Amino acid sequence: WLPPLTQSKMLSKSAIVLAIAGTAAAFSPSTPALSGLTHRASACSLTMQADGVSRRDALAAAAGAAIVAAPLAASANVEYANLPFLGGSDVIDVNNANVRVYTRFPGMYPTVAGKVVKYGPYESFDDMVGRKEFNSAEKEVLKKYRKNLTALEPAPEYVIDNYNNGLYR
Repeated sequence: WLPPLTQSKMLSKSAIVLAIAGTAAAFSPSTPALSGLTHRASACSLTMQADGVSRRDALAAAAGAAIVAAPLAASANVEYANLPFLGGSDVIDVNNANVRVYTRFPGMYPTVAGKVVKYGPYESFDDMVGRKEFNSAEKEVLKKYRKNLTALEPAPEYVIDNYNNGLYR
């Protein structure tokens, strides 16, 4: 038994190896679809003989390559486990959530929320409140929403959009 993340990585690596092998096999000279290709040393070009390649063979090679590549798409990690903490629940992740999420908490947006985003990442709520960048009034606002704020591990794909997530009205 392996943890799900390890299993996912192993499946991804296996799929990549199979895709490379399938691609190499599809374009090897012994492939029936490519058997009509010849190389002339004098002209340094490839020529195709009309009787050597059929559409059926070419389609079979393309389908084989697509089948080999299919596991890559199927094993993609498409969901972030902490997605609800980015604004879809009552608890907000201060390290990954966009600054606009704080509009639901009166007194947070834009000043306190901007500082939360600017001076992160934080190890914990206490680490955030203990920072000198927040004045006493701002710390009181943070403490008011303590049960609604958490500090999870920063994820680069979300941290980059803390200020501007590209959503405009």
